[in-house]
Amino acid sequence: MAKRDIKDIVCKPFCSFYREGVKEELICNGARLLEILLGKGLLSPEAISAVKPEPCLESVINTVAGDAVCRGCPFLRDDCDFRSVSPPPDAEPCGGYILLALLAANGVVSRKKLEEIADG
Repeated sequence: MAKRDIKDIVCKPFCSFYREGVKEELICNGARLLEILLGKGLLSPEAISAVKPEPCLESVINTVAGDAVCRGCPFLRDDCDFRSVSPPPDAEPCGGYILLALLAANGVVSRKKLEEIADG
């Protein structure tokens, strides 16, 4: 799947950091994991399109394996307030994390599968 496609189905609808027209070569690790799940046929585009963006509720965020999603993320070290040692109260996860959390909360993606894919 092309980065443009991932940006259209993950970043645009789910990520508050995404800016249309800004050239960004990197994608978050959540988007990369979604790309892998789609590429391996473990997740369908229809399952993603059935998920509606919604506010990040603590209960939804905690359903996803954060370490699996965030480990190896190019934004983790310098750009991620959400996973920082002292996150600000208004820190939000990236769009890939949000979408994976919503998919996990709906039983579409399992923590185990995320761990397996993240571990490569």
